[in-house]
Amino acid sequence: MKLSITIAESAAENAPIVLRGSYTENIQKAAQMGYDAVEIHVKDPNTLDIKEIQKTCDKNNIAVSTIGTGMGYGIDGLSFTDPDDDIRDKAIRRIFDHICAAKKLNAKVIIGSMRGTIIDTNDRKKYKNYAFECFDKVINFAEKNNVTILNEAINRYETNFINNVEESLEFIKKINSPHLKIHLDTFHMNIEEPDMGKSILKAREFLGHFHFADSDRWYPGHGHIDFRSIIRALKDIKYDGFIAFECLPFPTPDVAAEKSIKNIKPLL
Repeated sequence: MKLSITIAESAAENAPIVLRGSYTENIQKAAQMGYDAVEIHVKDPNTLDIKEIQKTCDKNNIAVSTIGTGMGYGIDGLSFTDPDDDIRDKAIRRIFDHICAAKKLNAKVIIGSMRGTIIDTNDRKKYKNYAFECFDKVINFAEKNNVTILNEAINRYETNFINNVEESLEFIKKINSPHLKIHLDTFHMNIEEPDMGKSILKAREFLGHFHFADSDRWYPGHGHIDFRSIIRALKDIKYDGFIAFECLPFPTPDVAAEKSIKNIKPLL
């Protein structure tokens, strides 16, 4: 297992993104702290200087593990379940742009909040069909570009659509593509999963990425989540992907990044 840290050029104060500011400076900082990779969160991937990011990664012997897409929903309101055809189309095209960037950086693309939510629970089927149609187009494009899409299970207080491992497995088996994997997050699992270790065992070969944050969404070790048992379960399924720290930048970004790797790396 390898460790990654979330970075963004800018983000809201309470957003669970650790390092903020210059991409190249934070890539260098992450490498100096001992990270294997960075996870880039960006609203519009066309604004990224891919060549400069790749050059900095190569120079510092660090990778880009993943690209987060949530700002497309949080800032621009784009989602796969919006009843407006035009907004869903814009969401698809935005993810296409993320896939193109990920291809150049040899990274995976996360779809979490941009998956959307079911606005009218009396007509769940309609909204699920919206999402399936969007995913079908996105997965087809991802397959052509050999990029893996990660569908993140998010807790019930943020969305009412695919909240846990069981629902994630049902969804991923319906889509049926080797380029779609499950993405789990300890913060969300702490709310949704009765036993996080058992849920990891259920995910097994479908697990493609993992976010670590403690129960209060601070760095691991600040709350009550038992990360030792989570890592034991990951070892049991022979997970060899990235663990990315997507936690609040408290008490400071640097302290959160340093505490995260200090508390988790010895357990791997």
